[in-house]
Amino acid sequence: MPPFNFIKQEVRPDSIPDLKVDATFRKVPKNAISFAIWKIDEDRLEAVARPQYGTFYDNCAYIIYAANLVGHYASQETITREQKPNVPLERYIHYWLGSQVSEQNRSNVVHKIQELDTYLGNVASIYRESQHHESARFLSYFKNGYDVLSGSLLNAPKQTRLFQLYGRKWLRAIELATVDWTHFNSDYIMVLLMDAMTFVWIGRSSAGIERRSALAWVQRQQRKDVPLCVVDDGYEQSMSVEQKELWNKVLPLQHRMVYQARQSGGDYDSSNCCGNGINGINGINGLNGSSKSDANANKFRIYKCNQRGRLHLDQLDVGMPSKDDLSDANGVYLLDNFGQSIWLWVGAQATQADALTAMGNGRAFVKKKKYPNTTLVVRVLEGREPVEFKRLFGNWLSVWQDNTRGHKPVSTKFGKLDAVLLGERPKMAADTQLVDDGRGERIIYRICGDEMEQLPPAKATVFTTNASYVVNYTVQCATVVPADLASVGIKSIIYQWNGSEASAETIAKADSYAMASFESLKEPGMFVQLYEFDETPHFLQMFEGKLIIMRGQRSELLHSNNNLNWDFKTNIMLETFLLKIYGDASYNAKAVEEHPLSSISSKDCYAIKTNHVWVWCGQSSTGDAREMAKAVGALLGESSLVLEGKESKEFWQSVAMYFNQSLVINGQSCSSSTTSSSSSGAGSMCNGSNNSNGNGTGNISPTLSNNCYLNTTMPSKPRPPVQLFLVWWEQRHLRCEEILGFEQRDLSGDCTYILDTGTLAYVWLGEHAVSQERERYTTVAQSYVQNAPFGRRAATALAVVRQHAEPNVFKGFFETWDNELGKGFVTYEQMRQKLATIAPSNGLKEGSALILNNNQKDFDGHKKYPLPVLVQEMDMLPPEINPLRREVHLTHDDFVSVFKMSFYEFDELPKWKKQELKKLYKLF
Repeated sequence: MPPFNFIKQEVRPDSIPDLKVDATFRKVPKNAISFAIWKIDEDRLEAVARPQYGTFYDNCAYIIYAANLVGHYASQETITREQKPNVPLERYIHYWLGSQVSEQNRSNVVHKIQELDTYLGNVASIYRESQHHESARFLSYFKNGYDVLSGSLLNAPKQTRLFQLYGRKWLRAIELATVDWTHFNSDYIMVLLMDAMTFVWIGRSSAGIERRSALAWVQRQQRKDVPLCVVDDGYEQSMSVEQKELWNKVLPLQHRMVYQARQSGGDYDSSNCCGNGINGINGINGLNGSSKSDANANKFRIYKCNQRGRLHLDQLDVGMPSKDDLSDANGVYLLDNFGQSIWLWVGAQATQADALTAMGNGRAFVKKKKYPNTTLVVRVLEGREPVEFKRLFGNWLSVWQDNTRGHKPVSTKFGKLDAVLLGERPKMAADTQLVDDGRGERIIYRICGDEMEQLPPAKATVFTTNASYVVNYTVQCATVVPADLASVGIKSIIYQWNGSEASAETIAKADSYAMASFESLKEPGMFVQLYEFDETPHFLQMFEGKLIIMRGQRSELLHSNNNLNWDFKTNIMLETFLLKIYGDASYNAKAVEEHPLSSISSKDCYAIKTNHVWVWCGQSSTGDAREMAKAVGALLGESSLVLEGKESKEFWQSVAMYFNQSLVINGQSCSSSTTSSSSSGAGSMCNGSNNSNGNGTGNISPTLSNNCYLNTTMPSKPRPPVQLFLVWWEQRHLRCEEILGFEQRDLSGDCTYILDTGTLAYVWLGEHAVSQERERYTTVAQSYVQNAPFGRRAATALAVVRQHAEPNVFKGFFETWDNELGKGFVTYEQMRQKLATIAPSNGLKEGSALILNNNQKDFDGHKKYPLPVLVQEMDMLPPEINPLRREVHLTHDDFVSVFKMSFYEFDELPKWKKQELKKLYKLF
């Protein structure tokens, strides 16, 4: 691909003169946890007082500096604390540009950023933020959201003020320079502050969490003596005469114009809904039908910046981006995340000039590519990359290794870790992903095609790859103490395991049965959906590491009607097969039948069943892995342990007929025709070395090695840092907001969240979440996994937990967990009722014409849509709309506007007259 050659570079020396650093910046401690905000207004730099943190003016530019310990997160509440010089810190500089900021302010803030960066030693990540398009990290600083005031009204006389409120996790309250209907749409909550009244207008498409946050915001405005009126979108006519008189003074109802902004999933989708979409969750945000939703959603373009008089960008030819693509420590790379964000990576050996000019190059790239001016641009430095950047690469191992809150490698045996102990130590439960010691009661159902059977209890548990299995597990908890039971969190787990060869019919039937079992639980429980190769530690612990997975062809033999009490020692004595042992402990081990076999590694162990049971262990296998192999071998019958390089003649004679293919031995080809089991000087069956024993008798047969399958041990999947997302459905698509630096208080009872631990995605269902999310939880999880970043497979394990019934393995991912938190949750409706006792009236007061009879109540109970949505072709209508009754989905005021009568009057008309009117207005 030809290089880009478009960025005009005026001066790019190897070094730059020392910048004069503003005296205000010199007050910033270099080795301290801290948080500070400065405002740039024309040529003045002022430190923002702490009480004003979270309040911005749209005509100003702001600089935010945050420093925190590695793996932790700063916020506006962070108190400055000095650290020892050897304590590593993460440092972030953000500059935020209001929507009305002048060019002079834009230029001034860039210079001030360079001063601060130089003063800190060029060690900070720099983010360019724009109003309405802030990054997830910026938003994480303000837990209660933030306000943007209109600079044009700063010196204006006191007057009526209009605010636009939106945002699920982070409420943005935007003051508007004018009071006009054009600012309204059904996704927002609008607040009209007047001397005599405060109006809160509730957009019909706003979420419950937004409405609660908006009412809380109004209460914080300290207008206790001013009456409050809550008005519903489409019901403005229901206000009292006095209220309408006040309202009409500034917003005449005859000029009412309200749109539904997110009908088509436009720009609002990627900026306001998913403030973090520019930070790597592009797959989910791209579900609006744009090009980002295709197979390339998890990829981005990487350019190498080269200096040739003018700056050239050479695009790298890469598939799935890898950390190794950033190979030049002296260079600078530009990463284009499909226009959602631009990242500039500066190598550790690059010049200071390169570090300082990187942001300008990123902005020039945005302009050349004609991306929106609000596109996030971030400069990161080698060795100091933020987690949002590392997450873009599927193989950035330093992320997984540095993570202190994810899975930790452990070698301890977990047989004695019961549920009570793990409940007392939730972080241990989260690290190990063990709910208990796996010794609880389990009932296993096998589904294959349209057949389902309960498996009899057996010493050996065998799954076949063409079937699905549902396991109803009862957590073993030897306590009756309520506090201990609450710390464990659940009493049952419904597991669904799908084999790699299971048909769609089989999986669908298993889905149905597993979810029905979960819904019918009378006690707190969890639902976990697994796929072959993605078994969780607790699932394997249930079988003590002895789960055997065999090929689908074995189904007939293992599960025929007359073979219900089979065991390995009798029914399949004549069968020959080989099991590869994965894992080295009871919580990560299993045995998988390997066929056909092509390679073998000295790191592995195998159980071989012929007329005798052999447990073969490679020279480099661990003692723990050998113990797990011997345990599996004991299930097959009386077994003999065979070590690589010390195989006996009996062993070769026993297995010779089974192993008869050519083999790759530790990467080297070997043929069974070239070496026999009696050839002298033969070496180990794996490495082909010429090690002979003391008496000169050969002890290798390359024919054995022919059939060993994968030259790998138990797959070690990367474990990215744990992420929490607030998720919701919008226009049939899944939307999300990432919550950096999350804590338990971030879980709101009227929402649904996904906690992604890397190996298991938890769906957390709030007690008051909308029914669509509570009922479609598996769809939520699958939609997330299929579109998540860093190349996740769709077969990633999923778990569903409900509020107040969280298992210990979930609680441990939070710094602290309070079992009582959230039990006093106040819904929006309850907040509104409480406010109604203070406010003289609200939009739906008793006696309103809107609730004259049962028919009218039925009208109000339907979900409302704008008129353009309802007049679409039948196949374009939302699924809950009956094409023959479109009119009930109009708002009251829209209905009156269209039919020139209320629904009550319309409902009294003859049927033929109603149909005639509906046809006239394209609502039939």
